[in-house]
Amino acid sequence: MKKVAIIGLGWLGMPLALALTARGWQVTGSKTMSDGIEAARRCGIDAVQLELMPEINCDARDLGTLFSAEVLVVTLPASNTVEGSKIYMQAVQNIVSRALENHVSHIIFTSSTSVYGSGNGVIRESSTLQPETVAGKTLAALESWLHDLPSTYVDILRLAGLVGPKRHPSRSLDGKIRLNNGGYGVNLVHVDDVVSAITLLLQMPKGGGRIYNLCASQHPSRENFYPAVSRQLGLIPPTFLPSNHGEIGKLIDGSLICKELGFEYRYDNPEKMPLE
Repeated sequence: MKKVAIIGLGWLGMPLALALTARGWQVTGSKTMSDGIEAARRCGIDAVQLELMPEINCDARDLGTLFSAEVLVVTLPASNTVEGSKIYMQAVQNIVSRALENHVSHIIFTSSTSVYGSGNGVIRESSTLQPETVAGKTLAALESWLHDLPSTYVDILRLAGLVGPKRHPSRSLDGKIRLNNGGYGVNLVHVDDVVSAITLLLQMPKGGGRIYNLCASQHPSRENFYPAVSRQLGLIPPTFLPSNHGEIGKLIDGSLICKELGFEYRYDNPEKMPLE
């Protein structure tokens, strides 16, 4: 039975923990608040209280339980403020370093396609990293740091825009008008596919250094997709300025994991992703 530690039993970490537990794997996760610990335990997930301030604040026995795992999965979302990003980077480095001291040899880290910055055309894992946001720059720096670690192997998943229960980018566009870049294709991935991809990586032989984009292969235009979804969600549809002919924006190619590992997306078309 594989032992897995998940840092952050949140919007992504919790469904991942439930999926792995259902497969019979031993999972221990972390939450920052005691009520979150109780909620996780009621769902059958072993959880410990852990705060990253960015120093590690955790009971020594609980920390030992967490690091008895073979694999550490870090699902903490990056901050988009300068101060928050410094804390985030130090926090991730602290928890990973402590895991290595406890002989955890495999790290899975959820990054973001924001490491590529903006652009026009198809973006693959081999594309140059040109992050523009604070979060993107922090994640790119963390990726580099993780790959330079000795005595471990690291898998990185660069996630496109996330869709899932109570989360859809349309909600942030409610009622907005005269938006730019309506002709750009959307880059989205459903949380179920992220959970499946992490589960697949956990089953792979040790190798390390794997980097994969996770993104549905279909990229409907923003000006068509978001108004339609907004109406389904009962929101005020956004409006867009006329788009320039031929503009497509950045299109994330998430097919490499399919070609190399046989992964199959459950939701390969954003227009078919369930709205919850």
